Amino acid sequence: MPEGNPTARRNRVFRSFWMAGFEAADHRNRFGHRVDMLAGIQHDRKAAEDYANLVPLGIRCARDGIRWPAVDRGGEYDLSSWLPIVKAARQAGVQVIWTLCHYGWPDDLDVFSAAFVDRLAKLAGTASRVLRESSDEVPMFTPVNEISFLCWAACRDFMYPFAVGRDQELKRQLVRATIAVCEAVWDVDRRARFLYPEPVVRVFPPRSRPDLADEAESYNRAQYE
Repeated sequence: MPEGNPTARRNRVFRSFWMAGFEAADHRNRFGHRVDMLAGIQHDRKAAEDYANLVPLGIRCARDGIRWPAVDRGGEYDLSSWLPIVKAARQAGVQVIWTLCHYGWPDDLDVFSAAFVDRLAKLAGTASRVLRESSDEVPMFTPVNEISFLCWAACRDFMYPFAVGRDQELKRQLVRATIAVCEAVWDVDRRARFLYPEPVVRVFPPRSRPDLADEAESYNRAQYE
């Protein structure tokens, strides 16, 4: 339908074609240090300014994160660090897809445990209730950011827990957690929608190295795992 058609605007999933993104990774790196990218880019302190800057560019949709390790208190949740960001987005009129697990989880959790699934689902339900009580906007979540990439990175010497050889086990666990998140959110608000992002990869060998063609293609195929 034409852009100006009222029906097209009502049926649109996202408020704008272009989407902003505020990096919210919070995993442990190969040195064991906790990463907090939202703090690193100062979005936690400048969310109102960040969101307001999107509007003149015609960007009315963004990805952002709740930072699970920062808000979890042994299974109880202190969302005080998240609420100002929610308020800033609402005041700017920016639609947000909230990431619940952006590569990281609380230190006391084993990612392969049943508790991991339960705690992430509880966070999802808690966040959903906050959004439902504060706005009529349809909530949107990414349960686990880039499941395939996370399984690759966390099962090599790149990202915690460095679980070498457990790629498929981790993927099944993250899918379990994702399903539990969806159920927990829908228990609060059946209108909710979910986004499952993954990187898109296309690798080419140098023209002078045709012998690397098979290796390049293996990288291309790997993105589907």
